[in-house]
Amino acid sequence: MNRSIKVSCSKVFQINEKHRISLAMVFLALSVNAQGSPDQAGNVTLVIGQAWSHNKQSEPHLLKRGDPVYVDETLETSAGGHVHLRFIDDGTVSLRPNSRLSIELYHYDPLKPENSAIRFNLEAGVVRSISGKATEAAHDRFRLNTPITAIGVLGTDFVVRAEAEKMWAGVYSGTIAISPLNAQCATNGLGACSGATLLSEAMGSVMLEFSGRREKEKIVPMDPAILSKAGHAGGDKSTESASATVVSVPSSQTIPGSIAITDMIATKRAEDTPLVTSNPPVVPVVPVQAPSPFAWARWGSQFPGDTISQSYADAQKGREITVGSRYFALFRSPSALTELDPRAGTYDFKLAQGQVYFIGNGASWLPQVNTLAHLDAASLQVDFSRRQFTTHLEMSYPQVGSTVLNLSGPIQNNGLFVAQDASGKVAGALSTDGAYAGMLFDRTIPLGTFQGITNWTQK
Repeated sequence: MNRSIKVSCSKVFQINEKHRISLAMVFLALSVNAQGSPDQAGNVTLVIGQAWSHNKQSEPHLLKRGDPVYVDETLETSAGGHVHLRFIDDGTVSLRPNSRLSIELYHYDPLKPENSAIRFNLEAGVVRSISGKATEAAHDRFRLNTPITAIGVLGTDFVVRAEAEKMWAGVYSGTIAISPLNAQCATNGLGACSGATLLSEAMGSVMLEFSGRREKEKIVPMDPAILSKAGHAGGDKSTESASATVVSVPSSQTIPGSIAITDMIATKRAEDTPLVTSNPPVVPVVPVQAPSPFAWARWGSQFPGDTISQSYADAQKGREITVGSRYFALFRSPSALTELDPRAGTYDFKLAQGQVYFIGNGASWLPQVNTLAHLDAASLQVDFSRRQFTTHLEMSYPQVGSTVLNLSGPIQNNGLFVAQDASGKVAGALSTDGAYAGMLFDRTIPLGTFQGITNWTQK
């Protein structure tokens, strides 16, 4: 038995001796890789035109499909270049022409995704980012810096354009949080900074514009032209003059088909004239209700028959934007209550104002001028204890008939709500005291879309 053990040990020793040099070389290679090799962050999935990666030594590498990209690399596109990336957590990034993006940190832990950490720096140009598994699990550990802002996310699809002193951002889904870079919001941080401005899908077709010199931000209508183009990123090695095709949102004057608008203000029915008597009538005391905190803003010119919306400049005075569409935005006055006033029970709201218009798909027999549609019935019910809403809307247009929209969904703590399905969408806000609501809606049918805005008061 002892002899057998000695023989086995001898054979093991012989094997180790035989491969000693090879094993040493393997361990050396592993050691060098652990200490000096960069971490792969993802791969290139598409290149249009020309794009480069630059390592820490600023050595350029012309990118092609399938190439790996690494942490500490900077990616650059030419005047006609696009590069699409898929990262190790299935997140995706699209870098548009004349852009520079640095991958400062990309760590994904599939076993403990909450330990993941990602940080990009958009030096110049335009980038679109769709969150992957790392950001979904640890959204507070994602950061995209621009020269003047820090952007955190809540699991999202968003686009950012950066210049030296300006930035624009739009959201296709989810929410982003934007803060100016300063002593309290450093470039080496992760996640959103305190006091950040939120921009969400629920706010509709809007984008945030930020000016660094004045640290001034404002919400403006979504403009794909702005979010598609970028200035020169610097060091552009390409002589190409081609640029990406830009698609602009058409104004109301250029939309094919008709835009029909109607004023559906709910008016109080006049009482019968009382008989004249020698005694003066008793006038009931009606409690005075605080005025509605809401104001509807229109992005463009006023539609005929529109008696609800105001100019953007008037509507935003002293108010903050909540939700919006390509035509309107709902502003709400700030309140001492930062969240929806807690209360129990289900309440029915009464339609105070409403207007709806029909946008045709361009059929030759549809009117080509603004004509009226009808909001035939509308109801809004809010369950404050469950933070849920339900709405029913009936609308019609003579040449396309009638349709309905029934939706329900959750209400956020700040009073905002949104719900959609294949047939349409509603988005709105409650006043924090729960007494008023504003809601926009759209209902799609084969021949076009009904779009409308409404104001509500609690019954």
